[in-house]
Amino acid sequence: MCRSIRIIVLLMLVAVGEAAAQNNTISPYSKYGIGLYEQPGFGRNVSMGGTGIALRSANNVNNINPASYASIDSTMVLMDIGLHVDYELIKSHLTWGDKLNGNISYFSITMAPNQNLGISFGISPYTSVGYTIESREYVSGGGQEMYMSYVEGIGGLTRVYAGFGVNVLKNTSIGMNATLLFGPKTERQSMAISSADEFSIYIENSDYYVGGKLDFGIQQNFQLSKNKNLTAGMIISTPGILECDRVELATNTFYRVGVIDTVYYDDDDGDRRIILPATAGVGLSYSTGRFTFAGDFNYNPLSKLKVSDFRSKLMDSKSFSLGAEYIPERLGRKFYLVFRAGAGYESGTTKIDRYVLKSYRTSLGVEFRIRAIRFNTYCMYKQQGTLDNLLIRDHVIQFGLNVTFIDYWFQKRRFY
Repeated sequence: MCRSIRIIVLLMLVAVGEAAAQNNTISPYSKYGIGLYEQPGFGRNVSMGGTGIALRSANNVNNINPASYASIDSTMVLMDIGLHVDYELIKSHLTWGDKLNGNISYFSITMAPNQNLGISFGISPYTSVGYTIESREYVSGGGQEMYMSYVEGIGGLTRVYAGFGVNVLKNTSIGMNATLLFGPKTERQSMAISSADEFSIYIENSDYYVGGKLDFGIQQNFQLSKNKNLTAGMIISTPGILECDRVELATNTFYRVGVIDTVYYDDDDGDRRIILPATAGVGLSYSTGRFTFAGDFNYNPLSKLKVSDFRSKLMDSKSFSLGAEYIPERLGRKFYLVFRAGAGYESGTTKIDRYVLKSYRTSLGVEFRIRAIRFNTYCMYKQQGTLDNLLIRDHVIQFGLNVTFIDYWFQKRRFY
């Protein structure tokens, strides 16, 4: 057990460090609001199209619905770490750009001290910000004089959660996650004019967010026969409160006379509080032992999200997810082999002019086990945006690996 605790501490330190330095996208759409929302859930959820509201498992962690923690095997301690590699391509009718990126996806530890209670805590990205916009424009009233503008955005919110799930009745479980959200969103803009009086302007705005919210879940299982189960689930989150501290830096440089003028401003008056809207979702799953089918619906009223200095309109988001899981009868038992697939659709969170930026995703996954270590690999493709009206379409191919270390802390040995 002492060795396992040392591994947990080491993995948590690495995960926290990586979370603070996350930059998982190059999409210009991450400029809006608090960034692009990351795919929720762990490896099994992503492989099954993002479903999880009604999924239960004795040896797979599902943090989408905390009520599922109550189904974890009471003899196991599950330590999960996720890794991913992304290839992202953004393109329009005029230009394109791409990026290869890798990072830690999440880390969690989950255990069940007894047969009716499961607890879990972990860390994962919540939103990501990462974009670069370059432009060349004429100076107003300057004839043919032009200036170069370079805008860069980085940052994103990190999620740290601690939760529990408990069986309140034989087939009914409830749960709660307490979530801490923190992280920066920084935009840097530089403009330069080349002329007889050459000068440049550098502006940096950094918003530092910290806050939290509560997520509640319930699952009701109906045992139709010995190996057939139907599970219904529901999740609800409270409005999230984020305190924002803004730091602004502006520098004017006049190269001809060698003068640099800098202004620094720290706005910590507490008036930049952001309220994240309450969200809700429902799900249904059907399992026969070898086959599992799941479907989710989520609603996020982002039109109620108010962020300062935000010009575009956010839309209420509706998302649908479908997933399937298959365990071969012979190979599945011998090698613990599981195949998964899924698909999802989101109605869009951002509206530019009259275009709502919808997104689609598909995924495939394979899980296998070697001794006390389980590996879950997946490939996910996601598309967002449109090429109409000179807008940008974003393509992402993500390869992920979820590694689960299985330990046994709560076994009681008896000697006869």
